This record gives sequence, structure tokens and C-alpha cells, in this order.
Amino acid sequence: MDTQKMKVQKLVPTEYDGKWGFIDVVTGEEVVPFIYDYAHAFSVGLALVRQNGWWGYVDKTGKEVIPCIYNPAWSFTKTGLAAVCMEGKCGFIDQTGKEVIPFIYDDARYFNKDGKAKVKLNGETFFIDVKGNRVE
Repeated sequence: MDTQKMKVQKLVPTEYDGKWGFIDVVTGEEVVPFIYDYAHAFSVGLALVRQNGWWGYVDKTGKEVIPCIYNPAWSFTKTGLAAVCMEGKCGFIDQTGKEVIPFIYDDARYFNKDGKAKVKLNGETFFIDVKGNRVE
């Protein structure tokens, strides 16, 4: 491996003139344009961004991989899933935006290091696994 040819990129969410984008701290160049209302750090290759009150995800080239159609939404975890909500119901999507765990919950949060996510359904709070099964 020729380390001279390796391009090191460290993208950080940055606010400029009231808008958010990402700059490469190694080169100082803008990689993701400053068009978002807010941006979170990259997690598992995608960054959570908000535009006009809605959340979506961009990749490290700045491409909007998953459109800003969720409210609220959480960052992806090592499970490859993210909790997102639409029209008052929450579920989980994969990194292509495909629904993996149905939008049936009244609330949902990210998967923790044990691979469990806290969800709320009909006033009851409990944990589910990455397949959507209830777990203790």
C-alpha cells in the first residue's frame, strides 16, 4: 500500500453563516455544502442532517443518500440501523433507506452497544432487537 497516495479525510460538521455543512479538517475544503439547518457527525458512513425541519442522511461525498423526510431521526449505529419517525409513528431503516423494522412504534431510539433499542408502543416502553423482537 502506497501511503503517499492515500487520501486522509476527516469530515466534521461545521456551521457557517447560519447553515451547516462538512469540511475536511485535513485540507480545509468544503466537502458537503452549507445548505443544512443542522448536521451531526458521521456515524457508520452516513451523517444525519436537517433541512427545513426534516431529517435525512448524507454520505461522505455530500450525496443525500436518504432524503430529509423524517422527524425526528437518530444517527446510524453499528447495527446498520437508524430509528426514524414519520407521521407520528417510528421504525427503523437501513443505510439504503429501506424500512427494516415497521413504523408501528409511538417512540423509538437508537440501538445501544448491546444491540437493543428502546421503543414505546401503546404507553408501554420496552426493548427490541435488530429483528424487531421484544427482548428483556
